[in-house]
Amino acid sequence: MRRILVPLLITVSLCFAQDASEACTKALTDCENDLECQNRLAPLMAACSTGTCQPQCRSAVLNVYQNKLGRILLRSDATCIPGRDELRTCNFLPAESTVHCSLGKLACEGDLQCNSKFGVFMSECEADAARGACSEKCKTLLNQTIETSVGSIFSNCTCTARDDQLCTNLKDNLLGVCLKNTPGVTLSPSDNSITDAPGGNDLADSSVSHPSTIISAISMYLLTVLFF
Repeated sequence: MRRILVPLLITVSLCFAQDASEACTKALTDCENDLECQNRLAPLMAACSTGTCQPQCRSAVLNVYQNKLGRILLRSDATCIPGRDELRTCNFLPAESTVHCSLGKLACEGDLQCNSKFGVFMSECEADAARGACSEKCKTLLNQTIETSVGSIFSNCTCTARDDQLCTNLKDNLLGVCLKNTPGVTLSPSDNSITDAPGGNDLADSSVSHPSTIISAISMYLLTVLFF
């Protein structure tokens, strides 16, 4: 099985490699050479190719991020990742200035300092925030989270129109209530999805020279999973 998957992933990756950075290429190669990371990456390649911020793409990104090598890849400049334009458009890249709230929460939970601060905020303030109330103490606790290097994501994280209630509840009810009227904080709009499939080269990158090859490689992967 692995002997089949690795060439397929490499085939897809090569379609995007013309302008890829060395750091991204190394991270991608390391992921492809690790069975667990490879198995998490393949669904991302298949799901994040519609340009419409589908829930399957979000789930695949979160799954890749939970792998150490996957995190390194997603934190790179993403120049070597198939579907990178959709990942940027949907805010599924953790190194960008605006990040999807669910991905931001996952990143915070993986950071000792951020997770500690955010855990206190949630335990002290989740119930009140869900009712639309946020005390000065809770605002202070959330600001302490945002002041951490990873927690800064929460100051302007976003969701898509196709998200489940977990993201919108986090953004609008838990974070939004306490960030409202906070100096220096601008809440991002919830809907950053693309409602129509892109036409022409709207989301195309000049480095992607053979989209049919990419689609074919992804199809081959899906057939491999189904029949082997």
